Amino acid sequence: MKLLATILGILFVGSSFAYAQDDCNPNPPDGMQEIAAFSIFQGNYNNGDYPFALRYGRWMICKKPTEIEGIPPGRFKLSTQYTKFINMYTEIGKGKTDPSEREAYIDTALALYEESFELFAETPEEEFELYQRRGRYFLENYNAIDDGLQKAYADFEAMFELDPERTTTTANGYYIRVTVENMVRQDRKDEVIAMIETATSFASPEILTFFDETLEKLFDAPEERLEFFGGKLEDNPDDLEALRNLADAQEDLDMQDELMVTLKKIHDLEPTYDSALSLADIEKGNAQYAGAAELYKEALEKAPNDQAKKEINIDLSDVYASMGQLQTSKQYITAALRIDSNYGLAYLKMASIYGQAVSSCSDGRKLEAKDKVVYWVVVDYLNRAKRVDASVTNTVNSQLATYEAVTPSTEDKFFTLGYEDGQSVKVDSSLMSCYSWINETTTVR
Repeated sequence: MKLLATILGILFVGSSFAYAQDDCNPNPPDGMQEIAAFSIFQGNYNNGDYPFALRYGRWMICKKPTEIEGIPPGRFKLSTQYTKFINMYTEIGKGKTDPSEREAYIDTALALYEESFELFAETPEEEFELYQRRGRYFLENYNAIDDGLQKAYADFEAMFELDPERTTTTANGYYIRVTVENMVRQDRKDEVIAMIETATSFASPEILTFFDETLEKLFDAPEERLEFFGGKLEDNPDDLEALRNLADAQEDLDMQDELMVTLKKIHDLEPTYDSALSLADIEKGNAQYAGAAELYKEALEKAPNDQAKKEINIDLSDVYASMGQLQTSKQYITAALRIDSNYGLAYLKMASIYGQAVSSCSDGRKLEAKDKVVYWVVVDYLNRAKRVDASVTNTVNSQLATYEAVTPSTEDKFFTLGYEDGQSVKVDSSLMSCYSWINETTTVR
């Protein structure tokens, strides 16, 4: 049983204490006027003489006045005085060597906090601030309070219930961080997830990182995450946060078919540049080129900058080339070059589809001298690529010899085609109908 459980009556009088609640006197001591007693209380509180201040101020705890005659209206606030009393009882208690006395003073301060909730928490904002102050009090004095740390965390949870946004943003996320950490230690997984889901929209980048790290620790095994978030989705199939966590688990477990279904669901609910691009990459990797093309187009519309746009144009050129639609592939390479005329990869891609054009046009027949003319265009683009972008030099050099070896021979040039060195040649329908879309000019060499 706690000693002096309600010690609201503590008065420092010589070496004795009077602490009975029933003896609480609503009148100032020595027959003084209220304003005079209040003045002495204030002066001694400001000077740090807390025992003497208590002697002249305790009557306010008993009477609970809303005003004091002689003090202008609005200048006296009982809630402010309660804060002072809590501080005084606490500081006096800290100076006691007897643990039972020290505990009694702390208990009194806590009793005043409890009364404060009844008296001053008239709005959610006032209640929030009281929970915040008391929670900090529990933390600062937890050694003198039974289960003080858990009481602090309980008050922080109460803050979150009242105002999730304010709790998440106050003190750079301190309250949400320590609260989540405590819930993790208690293995309250469902509540941690719920709190993080609510707080995510208010959290700073640093706190979002903390949330991600917390979830990873909370469910170490992907099988565990799969089961947990799968269960959540049974109750709420459109839970985006659960879907994202489920996708992470499926990726870790290499569940490609299931992952694709989950990612499509996420994208349907909240289409973004990142989700469209991720899905497109997966479809491309699975040789689902038509689906990949549509998703890349969607990503292109949402692309945040020119760098992203030119890269997606190249992705689109790849999928259309894979479908044999070389003219469409060229359109996207051209779009990438309009964004960046020094984009070496785009010139490499153009060389590639022109080389692919020769294979397509000569399919089922012997390669002719006219077909070989196209390889001069391929070589032109390879050389241009390394001229404008040194980063692709090694790639170009590894391909040049292969294409140069299949360009028209001397016999092809002079006898079959009737060309002369240095002559400009148009690669279009005049060369062969299936090359009409290339529409490039090259030089005989």
